[in-house]
Amino acid sequence: MRMHEPEQWQQDSTFGTDYQGEYEPAQQPEPIEVVAGDNYQEQKIYPPAQLSWPGKALGIIVIILSAIGFFPSVAGIVASGLVLKYANGQEVLLAAGVLGLISTILVMLVCIAIFVIAVVALALRVSSARRRTGRAGWSI
Repeated sequence: MRMHEPEQWQQDSTFGTDYQGEYEPAQQPEPIEVVAGDNYQEQKIYPPAQLSWPGKALGIIVIILSAIGFFPSVAGIVASGLVLKYANGQEVLLAAGVLGLISTILVMLVCIAIFVIAVVALALRVSSARRRTGRAGWSI
């Protein structure tokens, strides 16, 4: 094997010229080894994984907005009922009342669905973070 001068290394070397990727470290943090007591016992303890604040905040904001959207849909159902009650056979008011009733029921169902999905998603995130860290209880 012959030795090259540093200027020749760049000219002669073809190692690594094809690869254009970047190194990405593992997502899992390095464990800490712990020795406990007289009997040598190794345990791997991982640092606690926390939920990101933007993830929590987004879930809470979605829950609040969907709950707020629920109440105007209830008011829309009541208003559509009043329109239908006092339509007195006028076709235009009957059609408007039915369309308003159908649309507000759909809006209410969408608000309920968004609320349930956001609550379940937030609960699953919190429980999976708790399971990874081995802690019990709720904290935001």
